[in-house]
Amino acid sequence: MKPAKIVLWGWKDDINVGNTVHYIFQAYFKAFKHLGYNVSWFDDNNIPSDFDFSNSLFLTEGQVDKRIPLRDDCYYVLHNCDPGPYRSIIEKNRCCNMQVYTNDVLKWDITKLDDCIYADYNGRCIYYPWATDLLPDEIEANKPKEIPFNRESQYVHWIGTIGGEKFGNIDQITPFKEACEQSGITFTQRMGVSSEENVRLIKESYMTPTIVGRWQHEVGYIPCRIFKNISYGQMGITSSPTIYESLFHKKVIHNNDTRQLFFDARDYMERMPLSELHELMDIVKNKHTYINRINHLLDFCGKVFP
Repeated sequence: MKPAKIVLWGWKDDINVGNTVHYIFQAYFKAFKHLGYNVSWFDDNNIPSDFDFSNSLFLTEGQVDKRIPLRDDCYYVLHNCDPGPYRSIIEKNRCCNMQVYTNDVLKWDITKLDDCIYADYNGRCIYYPWATDLLPDEIEANKPKEIPFNRESQYVHWIGTIGGEKFGNIDQITPFKEACEQSGITFTQRMGVSSEENVRLIKESYMTPTIVGRWQHEVGYIPCRIFKNISYGQMGITSSPTIYESLFHKKVIHNNDTRQLFFDARDYMERMPLSELHELMDIVKNKHTYINRINHLLDFCGKVFP
């Protein structure tokens, strides 16, 4: 499917900077432009009066779609949306769903497209993890000429949220943080940084773990952090068995015990050949950018839409 126009709807307003979905939509926008699509980005607070929405493919998310134009001549890719307002469009076979990968997909009779990417053509839903926000040439430019185990760095920069309760990760991050402090490394948390600042902080870090909370561990949710960290030039380090086994096929450093994960990563990275990091970066460059996600999504849309 090659739509005449792509419209991203939601999370564009400046007040949304720092929200995960804002960065996801930002990366989609960047990749669609790179691929040469006619792409626009609007939200409920930024509705143009003179834009021709006809024959567009909309991508939206359920918290920010209250004023999205609903048209019979357009198609819609929905993420966590209430189907009620789209009922008439669903009946015309002009809606499909986009959902994040979890291990639940392994229980269903649906089509595997790639590692952790599945298509349910009958249910009209595609499942995949998010990706790095970099383009392939930017990943290639980030390849270090020597192992980026920075013995002079005194910081591990965690870019993103730390919290508790069901979907939280503080219980898993705390042992890693304590291991850092025991070794004279300061663990810092940052939020709401620009993409450029994110790259800089990750590159400057002593190491960059992808630590998952209890819920993420149990269901196999894959944070985009793993793709970003590797694409920025750091070794993959994770407490997620899904990332370790299903996604990167044991090519990253893994331990469920996050305290021990620090020491495992420190020891391994001291002797790790540079070729291992470059191989991981190539995997992300070739399979886990938003260009890849867009190609899978549009191919899926071409099969489910009339």
